[in-house]
Amino acid sequence: MKARLLLMLFLSSALTVISETLQEQLNALPGVKVETKAAAPGFTESYILTITQPLDHRHPEKGTFTQRAFLSHRGFSKPMVMTTEGYSADYANNTFFEEELANILQSNQLVVEHRYFSGSKPEGQPWDYLTVENAAADHHHVIELLKTIYKGKWITTGISKGGQTAVYHRTFYPNDADATVAYVAPYNIAQEDPREIWFLKQVGDSITRSKITTFQRNVLKQRSAVLDLLKNQAGKRQYTWAMSPDSTLDYMVLEYPFSYWQWCNKPENIPGASATPRELYMHLTATVGLDNFTHPGMDGTQAFFYQAYTEIGYYGYDTTGVGDLLSIKNGYISNSIMAPKGPHYKFNPLTLQRVRDFIALEGNNIIYIYGGNDPWCASAALPSTATNALRIIAPGGCHGTRIGTLSSEPKKKVLDTLNDWLGNKTTNTK
Repeated sequence: MKARLLLMLFLSSALTVISETLQEQLNALPGVKVETKAAAPGFTESYILTITQPLDHRHPEKGTFTQRAFLSHRGFSKPMVMTTEGYSADYANNTFFEEELANILQSNQLVVEHRYFSGSKPEGQPWDYLTVENAAADHHHVIELLKTIYKGKWITTGISKGGQTAVYHRTFYPNDADATVAYVAPYNIAQEDPREIWFLKQVGDSITRSKITTFQRNVLKQRSAVLDLLKNQAGKRQYTWAMSPDSTLDYMVLEYPFSYWQWCNKPENIPGASATPRELYMHLTATVGLDNFTHPGMDGTQAFFYQAYTEIGYYGYDTTGVGDLLSIKNGYISNSIMAPKGPHYKFNPLTLQRVRDFIALEGNNIIYIYGGNDPWCASAALPSTATNALRIIAPGGCHGTRIGTLSSEPKKKVLDTLNDWLGNKTTNTK
């Protein structure tokens, strides 16, 4: 009799939970504000969640901020793909957005904006709390909240800095997710990792690398005419200079080789020796946007550069072959100029050493995907045989390399590996 009563109480409780709508369950989460939005095709419901987070998870008394997350629902029994965005997640508010893995797995989808970006900025932006550990704790808290509703498999993922962020989170909270897919994510060893410079001296073929240097020199030789075009663009678009126009052109020219390879440019598109200043300007700005080195374009990435020069690292510039034509002769040429003014930038190498150790020795159920021509491949994850991690490098691929762009054999390997780890079969392998 007692056993039957307990069973009836259990069933009654379970039916009550099942009968609650998703919105009712979301509204019951502590510290979460829920706003409905139009559902993307293939999903039944979508929401914007505004989640209260501590500024400092070790010292919650120091205050809070709110972090945005975008939830799209397919079913309570479906897996959850959570994107650990490394920047703004404004794109996730688009009604038609669907993450690649969510499509492959026909799963629920959760995109979490990174702290200090767009709609997830603490008031006054106190920079000391922008750390890898605090961001990982943000994601842990989000997962703790949503796992009360979504009790199936959880997969974390991200692209570039978002891929880094997914693995940072797994380093601190290895059991939060059943699998992770990190796309084109670097794991650097210094404020300005020298491996990217070495990579750019080797990537592709010598003819293309020579064309790149020739293009850089041609731009600098026609500095005055190219600058006039840049100034005209800045005026029309109401950009303001973060440094002198001459210095800005120097930075754009030095950035060019990295951006060229990162975004799969074609050597036949590089203007030749007879190119006009306008042709040089058009190709340069199509490859390296002027907005990246002026305001307001720089404003949205300041938090990234703060992280780069305090914990996660970036890359430096090589002036070989063009140094004699630069306007900056004795100054320090560094992307640190992109970081917010005011904070003291002392690089802490210990966090990323911990991450790299985790990747090598403990990072199980993680898939790393890279394009072979992407300069960030120089800082690719280095898992050892101590883990079951899978690393795929697509020959000739760039920063846009995804599961869907892989050739048939590595794509099958990725999908089979995911199926094995998640104990299910993918439903969309196109």
